[in-house]
Amino acid sequence: MASYSVVTTTAANVAGANNINSTRVRVVANNTCYYAIDAAATATANVGPLIPAWRPTDINMGGIGKKISILPCNGGSTVITVTEIGTVYQSALNQNSTTFYNT
Repeated sequence: MASYSVVTTTAANVAGANNINSTRVRVVANNTCYYAIDAAATATANVGPLIPAWRPTDINMGGIGKKISILPCNGGSTVITVTEIGTVYQSALNQNSTTFYNT
């Protein structure tokens, strides 16, 4: 599964312009951070509880193909790593087709 890292002092989409292809992610940062899914993270409209410093935090993305924005609380230079840990999209599977055989 993919892992993304960024060093930032402001809100950043951790995977850049890419979407996360996983239903869950694990976030580790060296500072406490706010986060938002499919929106810019802000101190007044954060989505969930704060991501504590140095504590791996699992976040439910609410589906595949979303973005995660993370904002350091104190504005200091913050190293953020996001790792995909949930179900990963598999385009090779055709889940709308079933074949039955007589036995």
